[in-house]
Amino acid sequence: MRREAKILTVTLICGAVAAWGDRVPEFLRSMDRFRIAPEKIIVSGLRTLARAEVLAAMAMGSEPSVWGDVRAWEEHLTAHPMVRDARVERVFPDGLRVQVEERRPVALVPTPLIRAVDADGVILPLDPARHRLDLPILRPRTPLAPGSRVLPENLRTLAREVARIMSADSTFRQMVSEVRPGRPGTFVARWSSPSVAFVLPYGLSQLRLREGLMAMADAAVRSGAPPRVVDLQYADQVVVRVHTQHLIP
Repeated sequence: MRREAKILTVTLICGAVAAWGDRVPEFLRSMDRFRIAPEKIIVSGLRTLARAEVLAAMAMGSEPSVWGDVRAWEEHLTAHPMVRDARVERVFPDGLRVQVEERRPVALVPTPLIRAVDADGVILPLDPARHRLDLPILRPRTPLAPGSRVLPENLRTLAREVARIMSADSTFRQMVSEVRPGRPGTFVARWSSPSVAFVLPYGLSQLRLREGLMAMADAAVRSGAPPRVVDLQYADQVVVRVHTQHLIP
């Protein structure tokens, strides 16, 4: 009898998938056999979010069925400010597989409170102190509008560039304390110790960045102290300066 029940269940599943896809009849949604068991929901990809927070964000209701609206659950989940993308898959007969891509902080921004921001320029609900976020400060030219959830376009572009540069060179990332817009087509990344300002063009390659670091080291050996500015905005040139006047906006 138990074997026959399993065969019937498999037959119903295969028939429903083949015939209706997501548009299954209500009687299948109401069957106890297809009620989702909480312990059979597999959630992966979490870094800062808790599993319970993910399940709450999906808004599945009190007795969800494996035949529930998967796309709606994904949309609910991606509406969470910490979720960049999500994928939900059915695991028959009573489970789910949830893959979460969390938004990862790449910088801190004054709003005026110091808040984390990701590579898309989304301001994240993370406490930098609690999560020990050792990230550069992204300094806007003008104060952000109160209650902003997303950075202005120019700062979103800068946030993407910060993420790209920081992922390319971990040593450089660890030294940067502040990033701000520069002259058109450039931005300025500052080290605090030693105090050096790097003028960098958007799209800078890792090779060019290393050339700048080598030029800085060579200048420090020659003069006994690191330069104040390393300028990489000119093609095939690295300009090192001992002052910042008329160069850093």
